[in-house]
Amino acid sequence: MHKRFVPKEHKFTYSIFYTLINIDDLDDLKKKYIFFSYNSFNLFSIYDRDHGPRNNKKIKPWILNILKKTGIKTMNNKIFILSIPRILGHVFNPLTIFFCYNYKNNLEALIYEVKNTFNEQHCYVFKLNKKDLKKKYFNHSCKKKFHVSPFWDMSANYNFKIKNPDYNFFSSITMNKNNKKIFNAVLNCKYKKINYKNLLILFLKFPFLTIKVVLAIYFEAFKIFIFKGAKYFKKPRLNSKLTLNKK
Repeated sequence: MHKRFVPKEHKFTYSIFYTLINIDDLDDLKKKYIFFSYNSFNLFSIYDRDHGPRNNKKIKPWILNILKKTGIKTMNNKIFILSIPRILGHVFNPLTIFFCYNYKNNLEALIYEVKNTFNEQHCYVFKLNKKDLKKKYFNHSCKKKFHVSPFWDMSANYNFKIKNPDYNFFSSITMNKNNKKIFNAVLNCKYKKINYKNLLILFLKFPFLTIKVVLAIYFEAFKIFIFKGAKYFKKPRLNSKLTLNKK
């Protein structure tokens, strides 16, 4: 769900699916599931070049380097990627989330990998503390550092609320300006196991999901600009690809 509050309210919802996979298991995807591959074409696939450094290098070393910068020990870490996979070779991930756990299976860091339609990417990194481990939902905030929509400028703050994924998953990103809520995006998912049956059902239900996501972005942008009086902001230069938020 996306909801815009100013200058006029605009809301839309759509069905979508994400996959949650331990990145150490990516190499074995094709062995377990004929229809799901890693770095090769299939009905569903995940490519290293779609994430992280986006240069065909493995995702995990890139994440471990980020964790070191945040002061997190990187021994025996489990890292899960929540993303939209490629479908028949096509993909666009507005948001990918990396869940970084320590050897005790405690969540230590979250990496929000955000992309825009200009083929740019920025990551917001949040280190969690021991108090966070007792909470059902994790809350954190930071300044906006990345241009996503041409109808918002950069002078805003993000508030993130996210649930540790198990049998369901919830995340909310709220954008505030001058202490006023101006935008909210919510992802609310139910868990289903990856198997042959569910993969085929997903493919039949969402054969053009990634194309649908991009078309929906442009279609809703057209309506906001024409009918809702949104102001256009020119895309600024991307100065940084990483924002580290330490506690």
